[in-house]
Amino acid sequence: MNLIELPNYLKISLLIVAFSFLAYSIYWAAYSVFWIYNLTFNVTTFLEEMNIGTLQYAAILFQEYGASVGYFLSLIGAILTFQCTVLFIKNDKKYLDRLGKALFFEAVFFLLLIPSSIHHLLGVALSWTYVDVYVGLSFLLQALLIVPPFLMLSRNLRKPQNHTSILKWITIAAPSVVLGFWVKYLFLWLDTFSPLGPKQASLASTVGAVNSCLTLLVAGIITSVACLGLYRKRKLDTRLAGIALILFGSHFIIYDLVSIWVPVYSSFLYLTDFWMTALPILGIAALKMKPFNVTHPPTTQPSKQQQRKTKP
Repeated sequence: MNLIELPNYLKISLLIVAFSFLAYSIYWAAYSVFWIYNLTFNVTTFLEEMNIGTLQYAAILFQEYGASVGYFLSLIGAILTFQCTVLFIKNDKKYLDRLGKALFFEAVFFLLLIPSSIHHLLGVALSWTYVDVYVGLSFLLQALLIVPPFLMLSRNLRKPQNHTSILKWITIAAPSVVLGFWVKYLFLWLDTFSPLGPKQASLASTVGAVNSCLTLLVAGIITSVACLGLYRKRKLDTRLAGIALILFGSHFIIYDLVSIWVPVYSSFLYLTDFWMTALPILGIAALKMKPFNVTHPPTTQPSKQQQRKTKP
C-alpha cells in the first residue's frame, strides 16, 4: 500500500477521530467493571429486583460477561487504532500491522454480541421478561454483517503485498459496517421509540424517526457506491467518502439534539456510539482532497518544512 504525505488538516482530523474512539472505549471498559461487579456479588438483590428465574439469570450472566470481555478487547482495538493512526501519519508501513490487529479485536467484540442475541431470542421463545425480538435480531445481524469482512480484511493485511485482495475486503467491509450500524439504530427505534405512537409525536420525535430510518441507510448506499468505484477503477472518490462520513456522524449529532427535547431518547443516549460525532470532521477534511488512484498517492501541497529541505 502506497504511503502518502498527508495535509495537516487531514492528520488532525484522523487524530481527533482516533482519540474519540479511544476515549469511548475506555469509558465502556471502565463501566463494564462496575456493572459486572454488581451483577456477580449482589445476586440476591438482582434476582429480587428483576423477578427472574435462575435460567434467565444464567443467560444474563452469559450475555454480560461476554459483553464485558468484548469491551476490553475493543479497548485493545482502540489502542491499536490510535497507534495505527500515528504510524500512518508518520508514513510508517507498520500501520498496516496495527490496523490488521485492531480489526481482529473489533471483530471479536462484535462476535461477542451473539450471547446477547441468544438471550433475547431465546427469552422471546420462552416468554421471559426484559427481552425483545428486535434487540436479539439487532445483535445477530450486526455480528453477521461486520465480523466476517473484518476477519478477512485482518487476515489479508498480514500480506500487504496482496493489494487486490486487501482492496476487495476494504470495499466489502466499509459498507457492511455502515449497514450494520443502520440495523442497530433502526431496530432500536422500532423497539423503543416507534411504540410511542402518533399521539406523542412532535417535530423532534419525527426528526428522530427519519434520522433512525434513513440517515445511516443513505450513508451506507453512498459508501457502497464509493467502494464500487474504488474496486473497479482503483480510484477513491473523496467527495463521496467525505459525504458518507458526514452523514454517518450526523446521525449521532441529530440523535443528541433530539434527546434534548425527547426524554426517551436521552435515556438511551449513553448506549449510542457517541464517539462517532467526530466523523464529520474527517468527512469535511476528505471533501477538501481531490479524488486519487489507490496505486498512486494524491498530490498535496508540500509542507513548509519540506520546502525548506528542498532549497539549495
